Amino acid sequence: MKKNYKKIIVNLLIIIVLVLIGYFIYQYYLVPNREQKPVACTMEAKLCPDGSAVGRAGPNCEFAPCPDYTKGWKIYKNSDYGFELKYPADFFDQNQPPKLLIGDCNYNIFPDKCPDINNIVAKDLASDGGDSNAIRSNLSMPGYWDISGKNQTINNINYCLYVTGDAAMGHAFNYYYFATVKNQKCLVVYLATSTANCDFYLPLEEGNIEQANNYNNCLETNENQPKLLDEIVSTFTLVK
Repeated sequence: MKKNYKKIIVNLLIIIVLVLIGYFIYQYYLVPNREQKPVACTMEAKLCPDGSAVGRAGPNCEFAPCPDYTKGWKIYKNSDYGFELKYPADFFDQNQPPKLLIGDCNYNIFPDKCPDINNIVAKDLASDGGDSNAIRSNLSMPGYWDISGKNQTINNINYCLYVTGDAAMGHAFNYYYFATVKNQKCLVVYLATSTANCDFYLPLEEGNIEQANNYNNCLETNENQPKLLDEIVSTFTLVK
């Protein structure tokens, strides 16, 4: 009789335990839309390439994804050297799209020093019909490069930045060359931009809305260009 009593008690305890386990599983895994306790994340912020910032969120307090500012942008790529960049379709003149120049250079001094890219640039400029010797001579003249060989690190790749420019017909033209080395060759990313002289619209005529809009759009475009150029440069991808 006592053994049966003990057996009943043990069975009841087992049933109670199973019921509690089942209730726990139901409440925490099977009940839909169960409210979770809020998680207090730190107030850290991550700076995104477009200048915005995102904070930590969610149950794991992970940084929220940065907005994809390159959505809808065009892609330039060179599959032979594993290079790619993205840019807005209306940023560059159709006659001056981004491109990758490849040629021989004194690559062995890179990245401690910036290589001489004059021959590579001269060959590209001469492809439009210019005299390569005269172009090469101009490139070597003091003051031609506004910035010659400024070290840059873009997405963990070393580059040297060379900048020059000119002006014509109310526009200022800026030419950027980002040089790096791969497979004993110099790879030179060429970007060309232009800004308009907004004073062309001055003096503003009273009541001329079109003129005022053109002037303001000109100022806005010139002001936003450096930021947008930085965003384009941030998309440089080079497979090592």
